[in-house]
Amino acid sequence: MQLELSSEGRYALRALVYLAWAGERVPAGRISAEAGVPRRLLARILADLSRAGLVESEQGRGGGSRLARPADGITLREAVEAVEGPFGVTRCIMEDRACGEGAPCALHEAWEEGQRAILEYLDDQTLQDFVAQSPTAYLSSGN
Repeated sequence: MQLELSSEGRYALRALVYLAWAGERVPAGRISAEAGVPRRLLARILADLSRAGLVESEQGRGGGSRLARPADGITLREAVEAVEGPFGVTRCIMEDRACGEGAPCALHEAWEEGQRAILEYLDDQTLQDFVAQSPTAYLSSGN
């Protein structure tokens, strides 16, 4: 089994780590080119991040985007949920129905415990943790 982000989730993390690394307001074209975020998706991603209070953007000459809070105050969970929506089991594992409809299935508790562990881990990781680990290698890879 793979836990995988959508392309928007991956690009949002790239953009946020890049903004944390840059430490200043950055134009969209530079974010796109240097962080490897397709320009066609960047506006929507930045809008989602802005609605979540993670990014501030200004239009026009001298405009661009920057983190709305310090990098050590933005968790991976916040970043991912800003574009992916809240984490949660939505379909029952054992039956073809919405999770929470009727009595919990045999695997429900185990699945929720696993999810809780992942969310706690993501809550403990901040953007700064990743900027400090490899500030330029990530950005130059373009992957």
